[in-house]
Amino acid sequence: MVFPHVYLVLVLTITRTSLCVSEGWFLHVTDFHWDNTYTNRDLSCNGVVNTHGFYGDYWCDSPFSLIDVTIKAMKNATIDKSVDFMLWTGDSILHTGDEHLSIDNNIEMLTNLTNNLKQTFPTMDVYATYGNHDYFPNGQYPPHNNEIYNRTLEHWRSWINDSKQEDTFLKGAYYTLKTKYGIRILALNTNLYYTSDKVTAHMDDPADQFVWMENILEKSRQNSEKVLITGHVPPGVAPEGGKPWFYKHFNTRMVHILQQYSDIIIGLHFGHEHADTFRLFYDHSGQPTMTMYIAPSVTPWRYKNSVATGPKHNPSFRMVKYDRVSGRHLDLVQYYMDLPESNRQNKPVWKIAYTATRDMGISDISPKSMDDFATRTRNPNSQEFQNQLTWRNAKAEVMPCDALCHSLIFCNFKKLHDHEFKLCLRDTQQYTATLPFGRRK
Repeated sequence: MVFPHVYLVLVLTITRTSLCVSEGWFLHVTDFHWDNTYTNRDLSCNGVVNTHGFYGDYWCDSPFSLIDVTIKAMKNATIDKSVDFMLWTGDSILHTGDEHLSIDNNIEMLTNLTNNLKQTFPTMDVYATYGNHDYFPNGQYPPHNNEIYNRTLEHWRSWINDSKQEDTFLKGAYYTLKTKYGIRILALNTNLYYTSDKVTAHMDDPADQFVWMENILEKSRQNSEKVLITGHVPPGVAPEGGKPWFYKHFNTRMVHILQQYSDIIIGLHFGHEHADTFRLFYDHSGQPTMTMYIAPSVTPWRYKNSVATGPKHNPSFRMVKYDRVSGRHLDLVQYYMDLPESNRQNKPVWKIAYTATRDMGISDISPKSMDDFATRTRNPNSQEFQNQLTWRNAKAEVMPCDALCHSLIFCNFKKLHDHEFKLCLRDTQQYTATLPFGRRK
């Protein structure tokens, strides 16, 4: 005989266990940008480095010492968590001119990083994608098979482990796989759509990736699968400069496809921008349907050109908590390394920049919750916007942010097309002009 109170305890215990089992984590790391000339020729450095810190410098890409401790920190972060897989969204090669690079050089660096990840995470599923700097010549991805795809597959084959997907990788460096819990991963080569790629500028569908995407997403809908999309260059408009990364016709088609299948897409994870941000997708009624999470980089490199100098930022990686059944994104923990302090102490000093549910005032990181947070940043004087400025560069530097700067960041959250983004800039700046006080300049 089972007494009622015992039965209730059993039910509660089973329920808690089931909830625990259905929740997992995944890692996301991006933009290592390994400068193997650091302390020697400093090929990636945008400024003069008088004292080379052991773990790097804000003017330069990552020395191997930084990459090594980052991968070790990623391993340490998984000790008390049930981690199912890793997203590695590209850009392993340093920022430098093609005259200093070659196919052999790029493949050697990519291979070394791949081997380091395999040695540290020998049993973990890794879904890897290229960044624009991984190709040679830099960014000029062709719409067909090439030597870099062939040689990379030799090292990524054990991760892909599917002959049919090897074929699509060799064709265009994209593929799809299912996780052990049934979530479908679409690993894209969005470098094909990047405005730096002059090879594909006038094409409709380089390497047939759009058609492939539509076919996979349609089958996934028919099979009631949930889909996670990952890649390097994100669609939408970048806050720095307020310009789209994609050619207009590619951005329009990509956003259209994604919106068509928002009922099965659980999240999108990209890199490239070196900063911590996100973008939201909305349906025709204005309801948020998808979030694109853009992770900050490992490299501390800051850009510098004739018109602007980028902010300092610390090396970073992140972990995302999700529901293994529904795919719903539950939380995000952002890690960073305090670069100056690490150099001073001659040992890596890793910290948590923020935990989304604790520090953003949201219950999860679903589209609805992220939209709620984004809406609160419309006021540049809000604590949410000031937090975003701090997190954006992984607590390295909060740059002065005037009304235009604020509107660029806010509209990046909300608008994916250039014309809508520009209207948002106008409206947001008109709104902030009515505010009675704050850090507006």
